[in-house]
Amino acid sequence: MRFDLHTHTSRYSSCARATPEEMMAGAVEQGLDGIVITEHDTIWSEAEIRELQHSYPQLTILRGIEVHTASGEDIVVLGITDASLFHRYMDDAVLGEIIDKYQGAAILAHPYRYLDGVSPEALRLPLHGVEVASSNIRQHMQAPIAGLIRKHGLRPIASSDAHWPENVGLYGVEFLHPVTSETELAAAVRKGAFRLFMNEERVRQVNTELNEQVSLARRLLNQGYSIYEIRDICGFSQSMLAALQAGKQVHLVSIP
Repeated sequence: MRFDLHTHTSRYSSCARATPEEMMAGAVEQGLDGIVITEHDTIWSEAEIRELQHSYPQLTILRGIEVHTASGEDIVVLGITDASLFHRYMDDAVLGEIIDKYQGAAILAHPYRYLDGVSPEALRLPLHGVEVASSNIRQHMQAPIAGLIRKHGLRPIASSDAHWPENVGLYGVEFLHPVTSETELAAAVRKGAFRLFMNEERVRQVNTELNEQVSLARRLLNQGYSIYEIRDICGFSQSMLAALQAGKQVHLVSIP
């Protein structure tokens, strides 16, 4: 089963640019078997997911959450659906206790996206995976992520972190056994019962299109435009622009 484990919709993530229906249609178009909606600091209700699932019977649609912790890291939590357990800026240690108590799975999302390091507090969490590929992981982040995985013995994982349909299914995992519930999802991730996949053709296409956008952004930087003006012109995030300013490589990564 091919799953995208990390996606957002405009219903609860202000940074997302597409409705839940548009995101699910993107998952169907890309031939995914399942998708997990992981809004920022919010979990969909069971009734909401049931209604969406009814409209897309060909997909397994599950719930998760992306928690922004007190240490400043983003943790994707799978397998726990009680929204009252989570909140933005929650203490990392408390989050770790919840993950262990309820047998959830925790994934460190896009490390090194904003900072040159990863907080020690986040690294003390019971992490069951570290994203090595997503729409928000760029080539300049590859080497430090690889070093983090080696140093701490962590498991690589991939997802799209899609905020619009075009990115759904860029990367993901293929489970070795059927996954039909949040409990089964967390158990499979905890066990590492999956392999990574990427849509090579689409990643190559994104990188080709990015060449022109990067060239324009660099010209505008040299002409003295502010990062806010360039963001509006090119559609880049501030983290992307900060990387460009620092001369870093911002193309999408490939999974070996």
